[in-house]
Amino acid sequence: MLLPSPTLVVRVLSPSFVFLVALSIAFLHPLSPNSPSPITSVVVATAEPRRALILSLLSLTALTYFFDGLTFVVFAVIEHHWPHHTAIPFSAVIGLVAFSGLAALGTWKDNHGTEVWSLRRIKVAIIATLFLDICLTVLLGLSLLHRDDGASSCSLFFMYLI
Repeated sequence: MLLPSPTLVVRVLSPSFVFLVALSIAFLHPLSPNSPSPITSVVVATAEPRRALILSLLSLTALTYFFDGLTFVVFAVIEHHWPHHTAIPFSAVIGLVAFSGLAALGTWKDNHGTEVWSLRRIKVAIIATLFLDICLTVLLGLSLLHRDDGASSCSLFFMYLI
């Protein structure tokens, strides 16, 4: 039985964390408002998430996954060969749905009174995805170092990206 390579596993696993978190947000309900207290607080510290920055970064990441999949398809059409040893089609679709879905669903839930952007599960998923993407970059770099067939390093880099 053939085992998948570590790059294939990391490539698919990376956006899957965000996808699962986006699915879990769909089932969140807004918190019920608290009854007013007889004691009024004078100083209350509130932390407001930077929604514009969060949505911009999620949209930019989703766009990156879209261009990743589009580049794969264009390369396959130009070369007249669909590479079967890569997970880019799966990771591109999962990443596009995960990050754009998180942005859209998170905004919708935020507008309906659910505190989404301060959830710990979102922060953990984004950090795990960042860590796995760094691992993927290191794995791709190591695979380029061990490749010795006389091709230029630029063409090898694009071949391994696809």
